[in-house]
Amino acid sequence: MRVWSSSPGVAKLDLRSVLALICLLVAGLLLERPAMAAEEEMRFVVVRSNQDGCEPTCPEWISATGTIGPKTPALLKATLKTLAGRKLPLVLRSPGGDIAAAMALGRLIRKNQLSVAVGTTMFFGCQRDEKNCTANDGKGADYIGKAVSLGACSQACTLVLAAGKRRIAGEGTLVEDIPTLGGNERETRKLVAYYGEMGVRYQSLVERLRDTGGNPGHYDLSTVLLLTSTLPVGQLVDAVICRGTPAPDNCRVFTTMDLE
Repeated sequence: MRVWSSSPGVAKLDLRSVLALICLLVAGLLLERPAMAAEEEMRFVVVRSNQDGCEPTCPEWISATGTIGPKTPALLKATLKTLAGRKLPLVLRSPGGDIAAAMALGRLIRKNQLSVAVGTTMFFGCQRDEKNCTANDGKGADYIGKAVSLGACSQACTLVLAAGKRRIAGEGTLVEDIPTLGGNERETRKLVAYYGEMGVRYQSLVERLRDTGGNPGHYDLSTVLLLTSTLPVGQLVDAVICRGTPAPDNCRVFTTMDLE
């Protein structure tokens, strides 16, 4: 499109065309906003496995899904309080969010020695956002379901993953857009220090990101200690883990007291 012309009339016409194009572009961005904001702020719910044959002792976990916001660390803290010291793993799926909040969330996870796995919780009976649901009455838990190795952990979410006592991402999951620089030098120093706290090899991570064009595989992430395992999420939530002695802390026995 020609914008400049020796003819004043043509110049005005072209200027109107440019303005119209800008308006169309802005409108397009506004239309995209709902899709970008569709993922609500991260919520945490405790889920019990419905895997065949696991009762009366089944694994449980914390489903963590959504965008990380300023209130997210407080929401996890409130969830942990209801568990009275039980250490349940997080099954995590998130597009990212607030970097500072993600680091605060990560420190809370590390303080409580929780494991983290990238994955998706599939709910059976009562859904996470369903109100006044009675489908799971008598089943020993408000939410029951299955965790699978699907979904992505992107941007700030990877800082949360890095905090886990065990850090798992199996085939079928993505760990991507890992932040290594802040908005300024001070924020970058904070980010470097955080990786150091979590035992992640920051310099090696930067090199891997550079060598792989910003898309390192799970093996690369294990090498820099962002991951401790590339096995499926079942390593933390499969019923078989509750058959050992002693059983992991996230295995809970369902008794008649749970119905009271």
